Amino acid sequence: MLKQIWTAISLAGLVFGADILQLSYSDDKKEAIPLGTFEIDSTPEGKLTVKTVDLQKVETSGQYCLNAEIEGKLDMPCFSNMKLGMPLRYDLIVDVDDNNEINQLSLSYNEKNDAIVGVVRYPETGPSAPVAKLKKKTKTYADKKASKNKDGSTAQFEEDDEEVKEVSWFQKNWKMMVLGLLIYNFVVGSMKKKQQAPASGQKTE
Repeated sequence: MLKQIWTAISLAGLVFGADILQLSYSDDKKEAIPLGTFEIDSTPEGKLTVKTVDLQKVETSGQYCLNAEIEGKLDMPCFSNMKLGMPLRYDLIVDVDDNNEINQLSLSYNEKNDAIVGVVRYPETGPSAPVAKLKKKTKTYADKKASKNKDGSTAQFEEDDEEVKEVSWFQKNWKMMVLGLLIYNFVVGSMKKKQQAPASGQKTE
């Protein structure tokens, strides 16, 4: 008998161009029991509305699977597993996408209700963080020295992780000193060879 009533309501919805949402509950052992019938229609502005057509008088309470169906469009067996309490004071939340298509259903307790009331929930754009352009900073010797910690390590998250060390004059210029010494030895060696050349020539005479 209940199936015949649901079929009649569905046909009426087709005549008026609205979708008929059948809500039912069930457990592992029993057949789905009708809980309510809702009419989902669209306004001239393109918004969806959910209107309660019929609610069944149920006197049971416990943990059940909730099922939803729109003939030919939607089939959501056990879309939620929850404890039903009497009297039924719930929001039937219908989540839709940007194309006004139903993508999720949920039943939420609302003590202000005296029945199951349909609510349409639209997607909302979340906040986004502002985009900040990173600037590269070129550090001088003084900056590196200032950012150095007391323990000798550089500050965390610094761009340049190189340690700043005190360098002596000799460490900075040792290459020039070695080069100068080589040139000096070369010049002195050449001069000695020139001085020794005539002396050796006189002995042969």
